[in-house]
Amino acid sequence: MQEQLEKNIGRTQKKILQNLLQANTPLRVEALSQILNISRNATYQHMMSLERDGLIERASIAQTKGRPSQTYQLSQAGRHHFPKHYALFANLLVGLVKTKMGSQELDTCLKELGENLATEFTDRIEGLKGEALFNEIASIMGELGYESELSVMPDQETFELKAHNCVFHELAQQHEEVCSLDIALISKLAGKQVEQCECVVRGGTFCRFRVIKK
Repeated sequence: MQEQLEKNIGRTQKKILQNLLQANTPLRVEALSQILNISRNATYQHMMSLERDGLIERASIAQTKGRPSQTYQLSQAGRHHFPKHYALFANLLVGLVKTKMGSQELDTCLKELGENLATEFTDRIEGLKGEALFNEIASIMGELGYESELSVMPDQETFELKAHNCVFHELAQQHEEVCSLDIALISKLAGKQVEQCECVVRGGTFCRFRVIKK
């Protein structure tokens, strides 16, 4: 989706986004028209396209000597259009914790993070059991970016969750403890112990988690 959006953004539209970013304040079409040295009409058409794509949004109405004029600003999606190095920061942070506190303490911290994340979905799984519960867990993981699916084993009591996308792929390649977050997340949601049977970072086809029957 993001890659396709990048392809659809022309040079002039990129300049509009850059100017809105650098101005750090809403701008009128007229102001951008002067900056870009193109007609107001052409600027307006570019603005409408960017607004349709969700990269800019309407802000306040500017009071001018003439009639009031609409101003525009970057949307949250527009700000995300510019490079963000979350993976780099996460790798530096996890590496620092591991160096200062050790692998075991890092593992403990990541498990706690996974459990804390699970509590955000408590309302959605309350009262659910069996296959209905695990279908909801698969749905939650999908929303988090794991692209997961549920498999019910022949005994009808054992469940496996397959995640086709590791959302921490680059981080997990550097720090294998990161998988503890996923395991803790699923365990907390399921209310049962979970084991990881396969890991995409370590040569698996996908990340596969199995609920251990009590």
